[in-house]
Amino acid sequence: MVILKSARTGIVLPRRERIEEEPKGGLNAFSLSGIGIGGVIGAGFFLGSGLAVREAGPAVSLAFLLGGLIMMQVLGAMASINVNRLQPGSFRVYAEQFLGPYTGFLLGWVMFTSSILGIGSEAIAMGVFVHLWLPHLPLPVLATSFTVIIILLNMMNMRFFGRIEAGMAAVKVLALLAFIIVGCYVLVTRGAPQVPSPLSGWHSFFPMGVSGILQSMLVVIFSYSGIGAVAMAAREVNRPRIEIPEASRIMSFGSIGLYAISMLVLVMITPWHSVSLKKSPFVHAFDVIGLEWGAAALNIVVLLAAFSVMAAAYYASIQMIVSLSVVKKGPRFFLQHSRNGFYRNAWIAVAAGVLIVVGISFLLPSTLYNYLVSASSYFTFLNWTINLIVYVIWKKRRGENETYESKLIWGRPGAYGSIIAILFLFVISLKVHDFRMGFYAAFALAAVISIAYRIWSRGPRRDPRTR
Repeated sequence: MVILKSARTGIVLPRRERIEEEPKGGLNAFSLSGIGIGGVIGAGFFLGSGLAVREAGPAVSLAFLLGGLIMMQVLGAMASINVNRLQPGSFRVYAEQFLGPYTGFLLGWVMFTSSILGIGSEAIAMGVFVHLWLPHLPLPVLATSFTVIIILLNMMNMRFFGRIEAGMAAVKVLALLAFIIVGCYVLVTRGAPQVPSPLSGWHSFFPMGVSGILQSMLVVIFSYSGIGAVAMAAREVNRPRIEIPEASRIMSFGSIGLYAISMLVLVMITPWHSVSLKKSPFVHAFDVIGLEWGAAALNIVVLLAAFSVMAAAYYASIQMIVSLSVVKKGPRFFLQHSRNGFYRNAWIAVAAGVLIVVGISFLLPSTLYNYLVSASSYFTFLNWTINLIVYVIWKKRRGENETYESKLIWGRPGAYGSIIAILFLFVISLKVHDFRMGFYAAFALAAVISIAYRIWSRGPRRDPRTR
C-alpha cells in the first residue's frame, strides 16, 4: 500500500483514502451561509418561539440578542480554528487534538446522536402540522414521507445540495423580512394596537422580570443550535480563508438581526400574553392584523423551515460518521464512496437511524420521546462548551502559521464569558421538570457512549499515522 503524508494535517493516509482529506470545492460563501442559516432558522423558531414570548414578554427580543452573542462567540471559535486547521470532522477532530481521544469520541458520537434525534423530531413536527391540512392521511405516513424526501435529497451532488439549501434559507429570510416590513407598515399606518406600548416603561417591557428572560433563554439558545452545520460543511468551500469568515459573518449577524427584530415587531403588534403555544406566533400575528393570506403563506414557510433544518442536519450527520470512521472510531465500511465523493454506506446508516427514530416515536409515550428530543439540547450545551474550551487551548498552542482569528469572538474574555453563561443557563434549566428529565436522558446516552469508548480503547488498535 502506498503511503502519503498530508502537508496540511500531518496525518499519514493511504493513497486510496486521500480523497477523504481534499476539499471538494463545491460551495461558496453564499451557499455555506445558506447551509448555516438553514440549520439555525427552523421550525423551532417559527413554532417554538411562542414559548419564549410567554416566558419573557416583550423582552424576548433582548433575550435573542443575548443568545445571539453567545452563539457568535461559539461560531467565531469554530471559524478561527477551522480556517487554520481545515480537516474532516472539524470540531470533533480539534477536540481530540487538544483534549484527548475520549473527548473526540464522546463529542463525535454525541453530536451524531443529537442530529439523528433532531432530524426525527423535525419530521414528526412537519407531519403533525400537515396533518391539520390533510387529516385523512395518517401522521406516521406524513412524517415518514418527509423523511424519505430528505434522505433522497442528500444523495445529490454537494454543489446542487448547497444551492437548494441556500434557496430554502433565502425563503425563510425573505419570509421574516416580509413579516418585519408588513409589521412596521401596520405600526406606522394604524399605530400600535397595544395600550400601553411595550416600550412605554420598564414593567411593560419586562413584565416577567429578569427570571422570565432567563427562562426564555433556554428556548433561545436552542434556536441557535444548528450552527454546527457550517463547521461540518466548511471543507466543501472553494476558498476557505475568504469564504468561511464571510459565511460566518453573514450567518451570525443575519440570524441575530432577523431573530431580534422580528420578535420585537411581533410583540409590538400582538399582545404577548395572547400568543398561543399551539401554532406559530407569526401566523397568529397575521391573523390579528387581518391578513389571512399572510398566515397561510407563513404556514408554508414553517414547513420549509423544518425541511431545511432536516437537510442541513442530515448532511452534517454523514460528515460526522465519516470523520469518526477515518480515525477508526467508527466502522470502516462507512468510508466507501463513489468517484464524486458520495458516501453511500454513511448515507444509509443515517437514513436507518432517522427512520428508526421516527418509527419508535409512534410507539413510545409522547412524554418519553419529548425527553429524548430535549436531551439533544443538552448535547448542544456540551458541544458549545467544548468548542470554547478548545479555542482557549488553541490560542496558547497554535503554530506560527496559524494567524487567522475570527473577529466574531472577543478573544479569551469572550470565550470564558460564554462558558460561564452556558453553565449558568444549564443550572437554571434543571429547575424545569421537562428539561431535567431531558438531562437525565442525555446523561444516560453519554454514559452509553462512554462505555462504548472503553470497549473500543481496549481492543486492538493501530496508530492512524502508521496505517
